[in-house]
Amino acid sequence: MITKKNVSEEPVGAEILRKIDAQRQMLQKRNWNDEAGFFRACIAADAETVHASGGIGTLSEKKMHSVIKYFIEPDASKHELRVGNSIVDVKNESGVFEVQTASFNVLRKKLPSLLNSNCVTVVHPIPFEKHIVKLNAVTGEIGKRRKSPKRGSFFDAFFELYKLAEIIEHNNLNILLLLVDTDEYRLENAPVKKRGRRRRSTTERFERIPIALRGSILICGQQDWRMLLPTSLQTEFTSAELAAEAQIPRKTAQTALRVLSRVGTVHLTGKRGRMNLYGSKPVQMSE
Repeated sequence: MITKKNVSEEPVGAEILRKIDAQRQMLQKRNWNDEAGFFRACIAADAETVHASGGIGTLSEKKMHSVIKYFIEPDASKHELRVGNSIVDVKNESGVFEVQTASFNVLRKKLPSLLNSNCVTVVHPIPFEKHIVKLNAVTGEIGKRRKSPKRGSFFDAFFELYKLAEIIEHNNLNILLLLVDTDEYRLENAPVKKRGRRRRSTTERFERIPIALRGSILICGQQDWRMLLPTSLQTEFTSAELAAEAQIPRKTAQTALRVLSRVGTVHLTGKRGRMNLYGSKPVQMSE
């Protein structure tokens, strides 16, 4: 595995380096495609909801966030622990885990201090196959469950990963992407206020319930980022060609290439007409 560059790292002692190396080894040994383990995590999160006591960080916790924590670590005593000046989602023998289901902006201030002396893994669940259920906010009526025509992919994470550009190359940072089948509940006719005035009712996402694990990618170094590239890509390619091969929007491909350029997985090799030409040597994903 190709080692990442040090980015704004403070000097650390040999003992801390050995600890981080041991944590990363444990992280890499874990089977992150454990569908049965994910199902057990769903059950554990349901039980937590029933017996919720409002501990640190759990008052407004959503189901997706809770399930992912139990999937990472079934022992709830290792959830929501203090590390330095921060409360982290999970801390165990594989290091520190931060589960981020939405905007990564909040991690930009939190992660740097954690990364100086810990193996830190940012875990991001991506809805793969999604079913939508609408709830009437006024009557409480539950609508029919319908399947969304859209399917998620690992590339969906790049819009959030781009926000970590300043620390994405840090030696101690890992990224775990999970593809998760999801039931998305939306509130219909929910009154919304804007600038103190009441405006027309709308539909808003209320909750996402994870159903099943469909795949994962653990990124611990430059070589791992290469797993995201389709093996059918030519040695040199444009963002349009990446979009076509990965079956993703062109905008998503462009954002992905910005991140992959930052971590050194791809590099500019020239121009093809008006389009940038990138070079890389993709590798086959292991099963």
